[in-house]
Amino acid sequence: MSEEPTRRPRRGIPDDSIQPGAETADGSALRTAAAEHHPDDTPAPAGQGWSRSSGESADGPAPRRGLIPDDDPATDTPEQDTEPESSEDGKSSTADPDAAFRPPAGKIPRARSHRTGNRRTATPAADRPHRAAEEPGSASPDELVVDRSPLRRPWVWAVIAVLVVAIVVVAVSRLNHQSPITGASVTPTPSSVTPLPQDSLMSAAEVSRLDTKASWKVDDTLSTIPADSTQTISCIVRDADQPTPQSSWQRSFTASTKTGTAALHRVDGYADEATAKSVYTQQAASLAACDSVPSLIVSASSVKGLGDEATSLTVAFQGTTIQYRTIVLTRIGREIQAIDASDNHTPIDATAAASAITAAASRGCRLAGGTCPGKVTVSASVPPTSDLPGWLITSDLPRLTPDQGEWQAAAPAGVSSKGTQCEGVTLASASGPRERQQRTYLLYKDSSAPQGFGVDSLRFGFGDAAGAAAFAKKIGDSIASCSKSLTTAKVSDAKSFTGVGEKGAKISGRSFLVTQDAGSGNKAVFQVSVSTVGSSVTYLLANVTTSYRFTDDAWSQLAVRAAERATQAR
Repeated sequence: MSEEPTRRPRRGIPDDSIQPGAETADGSALRTAAAEHHPDDTPAPAGQGWSRSSGESADGPAPRRGLIPDDDPATDTPEQDTEPESSEDGKSSTADPDAAFRPPAGKIPRARSHRTGNRRTATPAADRPHRAAEEPGSASPDELVVDRSPLRRPWVWAVIAVLVVAIVVVAVSRLNHQSPITGASVTPTPSSVTPLPQDSLMSAAEVSRLDTKASWKVDDTLSTIPADSTQTISCIVRDADQPTPQSSWQRSFTASTKTGTAALHRVDGYADEATAKSVYTQQAASLAACDSVPSLIVSASSVKGLGDEATSLTVAFQGTTIQYRTIVLTRIGREIQAIDASDNHTPIDATAAASAITAAASRGCRLAGGTCPGKVTVSASVPPTSDLPGWLITSDLPRLTPDQGEWQAAAPAGVSSKGTQCEGVTLASASGPRERQQRTYLLYKDSSAPQGFGVDSLRFGFGDAAGAAAFAKKIGDSIASCSKSLTTAKVSDAKSFTGVGEKGAKISGRSFLVTQDAGSGNKAVFQVSVSTVGSSVTYLLANVTTSYRFTDDAWSQLAVRAAERATQAR
């Protein structure tokens, strides 16, 4: 227990910093800092005499005081009070041993501390301001108390308030899985994306909607699909520059039919919705072209309610046996699903294909973060726009010999076709059209085809639908009556056809087989058609032979397709 007679904290040199009797290198006794700074002519306060050798006064142990400035981080220790003493007037008072250290009233000197090398010097305790030893919050009358707390400044509280609001906003945003900054997007890292589970695939019971009379079974299920796999979704080319899915599943099915009915279902999950959108756009364009294999686009369908976006295409692989394939491609959030349903007899309806995939799409939609399927509707539509809107693409033209033939298209150019000589007008210069262009398609790799076999597609644009209708009627009527005006001409197989283009535009037209006597026993045979849709006229001509020609149905379908494509012109 301390014997100091005051309640002031102990302020001094730690006990082990200066030991009595310690000596310097030259043999002199080590003096305390207090002895060094007290002038010889200034007497120590009564009861506070300092010994220069032992650190003790005559009255007992001297308190260690005032040798370290107020800003020194020394640890203070409270001391126990002594008994009160009586003053000369008989009143009880508490001894103030620090009176000698207290400055005159109104004069509060500031403690100074100096450091020289490794040695510290400090102002004498007598020159230091007195610090109150009363209860916390109280101060002696002669002590200057200044509250320098930063919390008394209003701007500090404003900053604190802003920080609190920011922390709350960030916390709420994280809980809602949203970025706290409007317009910003966060791309999940692969480790933060939950892979799509295997039950994202269709079951055998679900795929049976393709053909309810057949028994279906699962052939295989893959979680890794080799790049060179022969089992792929028809018409969809997966380029090397496309983003890699975070997870993939593929399952194949077969049915107990004699027509080779089968199905392939694939599900790909991507890191985020933006990536899936980009991939879907590329795959939908690949499906629209369908030019990776010699195929024929049979029909197309618009699919609504299956997810965020969807499309369907039915194609025919024209081999020795024609195989029809119906593909439904859909995107649901960051997930892309595709089903490829095949049959060697008749095309599988797109409505059945969309229905079969709906249950699987519903299971994965929440994890994929997309629009869950609702009421799914499928309706016939024009095939998706190609990379050259307004014109037939090679997959619109059928093969004439099974397993042979490859169509190639030239770039659109001015009209150069001479026609059949039955049109009644010069196609390259007839008055009326505001614009006219031609695109030629040639068939290669078919040994049965006559040399230079191909199709010319001519498109005429008018200012209004009436002008287009009048021009088409003039050409059609002239061809129909050509045998009356040209004795060398024979016209047969006259047929009418109709169709619907983009935005419900009505298509109407006529087709003919025209045979011209070329002399020397030679004949020139042409399949032709003329159609109107809106303010556009499309004229098709193919240089066929009596034994090598399009079937009547195939030619009518091609004529309608040419008019459908014309409605996509920009």
